Amino acid sequence: MKVTVLTTKFPKISETFVLHHVTGLLDRQIDVHVIARKGEEKAFSNAEIEGYDLRGRTHLFHKKPKYSQRLGGLPGLIARNMKHGRYHVLRSLNPFQFGKPAINLKTPWLADAFADIGRTEILHCHFGPNGVIGAYLKKMKLCDRLVVTFHGYDVSRVLRRSRRKHRYDEIFKHADLILPVSNHWREELIKLGAPDDRIQVHRMGINTEYFTFRQRSTHNGPIRIATTARFTEKKGLDYAVKAIARVAEKYPDTRLHYDMIGDGPTRPKIEALIAEHGLGDRITLHGAIRLEKVRVLLEKADVFMLPSVTASDGDKEGVPVSLMEAMAIGMPVLSTWHSGIPELVEDGLSGYLVPERDIDALAERINHLSENRDLWTEMGRAGREKVEREYNLDRQHDRLVELYRQLL
Repeated sequence: MKVTVLTTKFPKISETFVLHHVTGLLDRQIDVHVIARKGEEKAFSNAEIEGYDLRGRTHLFHKKPKYSQRLGGLPGLIARNMKHGRYHVLRSLNPFQFGKPAINLKTPWLADAFADIGRTEILHCHFGPNGVIGAYLKKMKLCDRLVVTFHGYDVSRVLRRSRRKHRYDEIFKHADLILPVSNHWREELIKLGAPDDRIQVHRMGINTEYFTFRQRSTHNGPIRIATTARFTEKKGLDYAVKAIARVAEKYPDTRLHYDMIGDGPTRPKIEALIAEHGLGDRITLHGAIRLEKVRVLLEKADVFMLPSVTASDGDKEGVPVSLMEAMAIGMPVLSTWHSGIPELVEDGLSGYLVPERDIDALAERINHLSENRDLWTEMGRAGREKVEREYNLDRQHDRLVELYRQLL
């Protein structure tokens, strides 16, 4: 079987799910190639991917960002492809089939990037906008079957920004299989017009063997809370800080420490909130740190907190991998009734969910977990079992390969 994965950036440190998709298929002896617009060079040094020869399997397109450059290079591109009998480049210039991308001369360069790979049996696109590109490639007859994974923001934020209800019509028409990461996004895609007979939920997962389960001990010290996240609006980290401040105000006897791990555009706002509420002794900002240090901090933590919200631009979560990892190592989790999170975190069983932006509810649950430490063990075990059962990366890879085989 030959599979080509199309994504925006590859490799990208913050999108390990795409990396795991590729390496998981290679582990199953499948011939895999990747097409991306650009990549993060430093990500190739990741020890996890050494030995896979991913650099040799990665092909970039849109190397010529300006129209004048694309136009100037078009005669040579056509001649080079015609010499080898690659007539799909001529088809890619048809504006009646490909619309604006053909007029802007983007489709020929995309077709040219595909030339080194050759015809592929499965073209698997990550994120909706790339799925539209995948539909063009299928119309060029460069793949037998088209699969598109939707992760969340590509349904919420992308559609809100574009204000085009029918942006994904090409996907709904030409994709053989549409894979949202949660039931929540499955329902949203069906509302947009996705065919319900070609859409299935396929969850992201983690390597559960990599995360060692540890039963949380009911010690008498301060409760240690941790978060690992990119500092963006949808992660709701400002509400986490405000909840810590509310605990200090309403429950002064509750001793706690909060470790915030990560970096991003909202960090200055978080720093200002910590200073405003005088929480420097209760909250530590660790920034973006090495994975080994992250694991040490999570090992010490008792509870994981991620109060995700719908951002002002409509951006929403899929199912956060950080929650899966926290549950895999045995932590109760605090999160929100948001997007696909309730499909992972069972309220009252593996942790607690509160409404988005509800600072009082979040503070109450922090205090509750501090006062009822006997719950940690049971919740931690329930979380681990949930992840092993439904979010095990190996099982998800096996299921995906079986889906490919059914398509073919």
